Amino acid sequence: MNAGLQFARRLVEEVAQIGRTDQGVTRLGFSPADRQARELLIERMTSVGASVRADSVGNLWFSLPGTNPNHPGILMGSHLDSVPQGGDFDGVLGVACAAAVMDQASRREPLTRSLNCVVFACEESSRFRLSCVGSRAVAGQLSLSQMIRFKDSGGVSLLNAIRGFGCEPVTLDRDLLVPGSYEAFLELHIEQGPALDSSDDQLGVVEAIAAPTRFSVTIFGRADHSGACPMELRHDALAAASEVVLVVERVGRAYSPRRVVAAVTTCRVFPNAINVVPGRVELAVDLRGIDRRAIDEAYQAIVQEIDRVAGERQIRIDRELLGSSEPVVLDALLVHRLKAFAQNKGYKVRVMPSGAGHDSMYVAPLIPTAMIFVPCRDGRSHCPEESIDWDRVEPGYDVLESAALTLAARP
Repeated sequence: MNAGLQFARRLVEEVAQIGRTDQGVTRLGFSPADRQARELLIERMTSVGASVRADSVGNLWFSLPGTNPNHPGILMGSHLDSVPQGGDFDGVLGVACAAAVMDQASRREPLTRSLNCVVFACEESSRFRLSCVGSRAVAGQLSLSQMIRFKDSGGVSLLNAIRGFGCEPVTLDRDLLVPGSYEAFLELHIEQGPALDSSDDQLGVVEAIAAPTRFSVTIFGRADHSGACPMELRHDALAAASEVVLVVERVGRAYSPRRVVAAVTTCRVFPNAINVVPGRVELAVDLRGIDRRAIDEAYQAIVQEIDRVAGERQIRIDRELLGSSEPVVLDALLVHRLKAFAQNKGYKVRVMPSGAGHDSMYVAPLIPTAMIFVPCRDGRSHCPEESIDWDRVEPGYDVLESAALTLAARP
């Protein structure tokens, strides 16, 4: 294992202890555990000579200057927050590998262009039901009104959570990314799927990122005594919700050949008592794909089936669109360069799409962007079983380091 990857491994192992329980890692965005992980990274990065700043929405920016400050630098990074009961590597591996590249660069003569690492705030949607908060914001895709509207389960708004980290989103305009801010953005990430792990491909280079369309579904039945109310008079919200869950699964399977996936990912039952027929159920639906037309058709198919369930059961079902992002094609030239770096080193590389959303999808319209995927065991992610083989990470790290240092050395 080379020195850079050893640095990354130590950092991953340190961060993984923050928010750890016997059921995985929980390090929600803008939580105390998130703050602790960020403080650890600041300590490690300042020790290698990098400057650090936090922007108006809580993103962290680290930089090693180049010899020509007029040339746009090279940006790497990912995120440190996790889903509830998640794994050690989602996001963290990308940050650690970016930090390792900067550590290695700090031991050499300065490069022409600056090397930079960003930790995007609150990438996971678990807390506020909104993904990629930090990257959305600096891409100009998140308004103050949205920050006020999105709240966690305790009623804390995204705006107040950001302010709790000592940041002020009112000043966001001064932190917006613009074309030319950086020469390139490179994000290394575990694949979060089984394609690489089940093949002899050593790394992936991502050419496109699937877009999530997320919406809530609220089923309004009628709460009644679960023993005294006759079956024929019941309006069971949970029974109707069960049909909706199966509708989403059926549509997802039907559109799978067009690279669409769909799932009901959360369910809240009210009043949630053992002796009461459920009167209301709230669901969240996650629909993803890399083709806008296929996504829209699948969404309409789900809506039509939900309306059918409502009509047949004579109950009200409301929907609210929480967010709909566009599929993103990454920079073709940068994808080609990463593929060439990998092949020149003798690695077997796969050019592939990403089914999961990433911060890169918000950076890509503004800065040439590409992603490197490394295998995770059995494709498992967003769970305590998320795991990697460090020997299989090395090709991806090697390509990241080579690409970043080569691009930063260009006059």
